[in-house]
Amino acid sequence: MGTLNHKFGLRAVAALEVSKGLAVLALSVLLLSLLHKDLNLVVDQVTDWLRLNPDSQVADWFYELADRTTGSGIRTAVAVGFVYSTGRFVEAYGLWKQRRWAEWFAVLAGAIYLPFELFALILHPHWTKVAVIVGNLAVVLYILRILLENRRDAEELAPKVQIEVRE
Repeated sequence: MGTLNHKFGLRAVAALEVSKGLAVLALSVLLLSLLHKDLNLVVDQVTDWLRLNPDSQVADWFYELADRTTGSGIRTAVAVGFVYSTGRFVEAYGLWKQRRWAEWFAVLAGAIYLPFELFALILHPHWTKVAVIVGNLAVVLYILRILLENRRDAEELAPKVQIEVRE
């Protein structure tokens, strides 16, 4: 019974997961397109397009990143991105279809990031990190609430069986 009441919420979380998966997939494809390219030339084009001062810290960071980036590093990042995206799409499908396994997957997948997010917040406090933690925690607690309601509903609907012990 509880699951039907949460159809809209589960689909909203599923849409969020699809958007995260699509964003990482797009970034992975972009990274893949950088293989076998002169990354310093790419940085030149990006800094021009963004109208960044070539002597700025941001431009220096881009050039430093380009110098440290290797083909195997790009391939590893793309592989991780594809695995992450696949996980987000699988979770979204399951939540959209209101599958119990997807609810557990969502709780575990969301909760696993919380310690890292808290650590990052402690190291470098910023309001965006607080917003990410609050959002992630809200989703985890919401899905956990659905799981607990479903469990309670299942227990209420289960037939009561009494076992007699004869001596």
